[in-house]
Amino acid sequence: MKRFSVLVWIGLIVNILLLVSIWYFTSSFNEITGELTYPERDLVNILSFMVIPFCISIIMQIISLPVLFKMPKLGLTLAIIGSIVMLPLSLIFMTGYFYSYETYRNKNFAIFDKQPTDISLNFKSSQLTMLGIVYIVLGLFIGFIGLSMGWLFAGVGLVALCNSFRLKDRIMVGIVKDQLIITPSLYADTYMIPLNDVSLIKESKSLFKLHIKSAGVDRKCTFRKGMIEGRHYQVALADILSKLATKQNKQ
Repeated sequence: MKRFSVLVWIGLIVNILLLVSIWYFTSSFNEITGELTYPERDLVNILSFMVIPFCISIIMQIISLPVLFKMPKLGLTLAIIGSIVMLPLSLIFMTGYFYSYETYRNKNFAIFDKQPTDISLNFKSSQLTMLGIVYIVLGLFIGFIGLSMGWLFAGVGLVALCNSFRLKDRIMVGIVKDQLIITPSLYADTYMIPLNDVSLIKESKSLFKLHIKSAGVDRKCTFRKGMIEGRHYQVALADILSKLATKQNKQ
């Protein structure tokens, strides 16, 4: 259980409680259908149709948990598909699964212990903060005018806002001695990987892509330059990438 983010368990409990509440609500009101107005009957009928899809959704979420340790990508796929039906509340489970997926996938890497660095570039967390606020405000507005899609926007905004706090002052890429400091994704921890095990496979004006092959892990990570904090990051980034390119050429 410790291998999973606490959000996974909170999200799963919330989803199960939602299913039980809907089942209890529809079962109770089916007994007094004759006393309900037509709009109330329609609501009960709609909720009744949701019970089976929600059951399937929760089963897929539960199955995705052990599958993560056997076939991580399949587990992630099951978790995402199983969460789609129950959005926006299932965002809690989905977000927790993203964290757990990254933790398991990178389990062989050494965690960065926040020692002084030679070069480092942080995430621009303010961008996620603004995005989160915009989505929350927009979502609440859409939700209060009666469109259910608004609550999904608000949920996505809340996730972005929480992630912005987590990524504040966190290093995206950096170097300390012969180690690359890297946070492979928005949901990952920060790790140290030998420079020899990382190569630059693509760079453009808007992004760069790294290939990590280290400690039994083989993965590719894409980073948007727009997510780098500061306006004058180009020189430092070029220095970091040049070391990767040099290492790659020596092999």
